[in-house]
Parts: sequence; structure tokens; C-alpha cells
Amino acid sequence: MCMTGGHLRTRVRSTVAVGLLLAALPCAAMVGLGPVARADTGLAPLDAPIERYRSRLIEDVDRSVMSVQKLRASVANGDLAAARQAWIEARVGWERSEVFTSGFAPELDRDIDAWPNGATGFHAIEAKLFGADRIDIASEVDALLHSLSAMATTTRKITLTPQGLLDGLTRLAYEVGESKVDGGESRISGTSIDDMRNNVDGIELAYGTIFAAAIESCDRNLHATAQHQIDELKTMLAQRDLRQIEQERLRVVSEELVLTLQTAAPEIALARPTLELQ
Repeated sequence: MCMTGGHLRTRVRSTVAVGLLLAALPCAAMVGLGPVARADTGLAPLDAPIERYRSRLIEDVDRSVMSVQKLRASVANGDLAAARQAWIEARVGWERSEVFTSGFAPELDRDIDAWPNGATGFHAIEAKLFGADRIDIASEVDALLHSLSAMATTTRKITLTPQGLLDGLTRLAYEVGESKVDGGESRISGTSIDDMRNNVDGIELAYGTIFAAAIESCDRNLHATAQHQIDELKTMLAQRDLRQIEQERLRVVSEELVLTLQTAAPEIALARPTLELQ
């Protein structure tokens, strides 16, 4: 999800509130809030875990591309029901990959998934398919397919950095609780809870593949806390209806996960992740 305008400003203001929460943490948890150099840590390099994550990321983006190809075929056949289903399927791989998309390919991310004022991409198509029962969207689908294909190429070629991925993971954790819970991102299609569930699956994938072992080797309790918070988000989002979720609790757990990741960062020689795009 690429957020625009006032929504980004709201998120930046909320960063200040999270910073105030950090002030209440014990001094030991505050060590290394800026960039740190820890040559004596003995930490295993994250290069291999990152490349394992890349392979899963490629699978998710490719999955989205293939579903949009199905969407294009359904549109060509004038099949509204099949087009809607293909759109929903395309969202799965996309939402799982948002740990990566906004930070490493922001322009493509905006073209694909700008919200709430998306003139192109998923949500422009959603408005016609689900809001107006329209199937005359061939040009919009072609543009989405072009951008997603470019994103698939980017996932294969771009240098993935631990800092960038931790930043993306932390931003997405925050967005699940703060930006999407009050009705969600895909309101017209009614699939916002699926977006959130797939976001958390993507968070779990990135955390478990890249960071979990390194954090656990430094602080077993900190890793256990992060994993517990991810598990709690997954449990809450197992509901099928967004209205059944305890929204305030979801916000709290989301922010607690942000704080845990910010606390963990210096333990693995990374800077404390911020919530705004650099």
C-alpha cells in the first residue's frame, strides 16, 4: 500500500507518539538508537537469509503477476465474476510483498497500489470492478500488469539491505494497526481483512527468514516477544469480518511490535527503524 497526502502526514505525526513511548523503556533498551558499528558482535552475516527471503519475495510478486494476467483474460472475455476473483487473488502476493515494495521501489509501488486516492493500479480497478460493476478496464489492467512486471524484475536485480528490509517490516507492522483497521484499504471489494492478514503473513516471512535467528542469538526474550506479537496479530486477523476484530487491541499489538523491532535493531547492528519513508 502506498499512502498519500494527509495519510502520510498522520503517520508521521504518529511517529512522534511512538517516540514518546520509547522514552519509557529501560535505559538498556535504548542503547544504539542511532546507527551502530559492532565489529565484536560475532553476528552471522544476513546475506544468505536475505537471499532466501528474495526467493520467496519473487514467488509472491510473480503470483500477483500471474493473477493479473488472469484478470486481463477475464476482462477480454467479459466475465465480471472471474475478473473480480482474479483481482482478489492478485492481492495476496502483493500484500505479502509490501515489506519490500514501498521502500525499495516507491514509484512502482505508487503506480500499483496508491491509496486512498489511487488513479491507477489496484484500487482504480477495484472501484470499477466492485463499485460500478464495470468490465471496461482493459487499459487499466494492462498498465497494472506492466508495473507489476517491472516490480518482478526489480525483485530479482535490486540490492536488498538488512536496514531497508527491517524498515519496511516495521512500517508495515505499524500500518496494519493504524492505517488499515478503520475500514481497511480495500473497502469497495470488502477484502480489507484479507489485505491485513496477508500483510502479517509477509511480516512473519520477513522476520522469520531474515532476522529471527540473529535477534534470538543476541536476546532470546526479545525474539520471543516479537514472535508472540506476530502470532497475536495472526490470531486476531483469523476472523472473517473486520467488524469482529477488537480494533484498539490490534492497534496496541501493532505498536508493541514496532517498539520491539526498534529495540532489537541495535542488537543486530542496525539503526532503529523509522516509520516514514526516507
